[in-house]
Amino acid sequence: MKSWLKWMPLVLTLLSGTASAATEIGVITLVEGSARLLRGASWFKVVAGTRVEESDILEVPERANAQLEFAAGHIADLVGSGQVYIVADPSKTVPGVLQMPTGWLKVVAAPRGLRVRTYPFDLVLTDGVLVVHTNGPAVEFFVESGSARLIELTPRGLDGAVRDLMAGQYGSKSATGPLVIAAGAPKLFADALPRHFVDALPTLATTLKTKPTLVNEGEITYAEAEPWLAGRDRAVFERRFTGRLRDPVFRSAVLPAVARYPAWDRLLNPQKYAPKDALTTAPAK
Repeated sequence: MKSWLKWMPLVLTLLSGTASAATEIGVITLVEGSARLLRGASWFKVVAGTRVEESDILEVPERANAQLEFAAGHIADLVGSGQVYIVADPSKTVPGVLQMPTGWLKVVAAPRGLRVRTYPFDLVLTDGVLVVHTNGPAVEFFVESGSARLIELTPRGLDGAVRDLMAGQYGSKSATGPLVIAAGAPKLFADALPRHFVDALPTLATTLKTKPTLVNEGEITYAEAEPWLAGRDRAVFERRFTGRLRDPVFRSAVLPAVARYPAWDRLLNPQKYAPKDALTTAPAK
């Protein structure tokens, strides 16, 4: 066995850190169908009353939905198949950042604002209602009420050009085409809209007094982790999932693509980064 395997558990512990008590920032108030929550690198079953924390990822399968209500006053309803990542935003420019790679999402934003991150651009909504449908780089949205700003992203993933949006405006961007903004949503969008999105989202948090116990459903696999490792927050998720390298199955799946993850490559292939031994020449006899 390679010598690095002997000390790898200690290194993994130091790199991935230890779990600490995080602040609860909201609650899942409604689940129709099934849903699960990724906290750290572990999946947990979701039921009504499940509390959410920053950095949690909520996932719902096709034909299922789950509603989140936040202490900051926002409401978000996710319809699958879809995922939403509750981003830990150290800048706190707005009291809520949701990253959405896939699915349908209807959000009601409190007056201080909510930022929805998609693959090609971000939408910042203030005191209003927004519907977003994403499938990776293909995104469409409708500003139902309130005011919003669309922030395009630079190739480095930084904030770029800003465009103001008004209630009643629809926008779309295909995987390869330009962004298009129009007045009113097209029929195709309206027909595909989840049926309950036509109504106002209910407020249910005050009816849920019991905090359910989280039920662990297993650890994240590399196939599940890879889209997050390839996304806008690669370095964040690389640190987050470092502990999974203890699992031989996860580690074996990573190895063919380990060059994509510099910290993991250094950990799994330390010989590549060891200083070169100085060349020595034996004295002539």
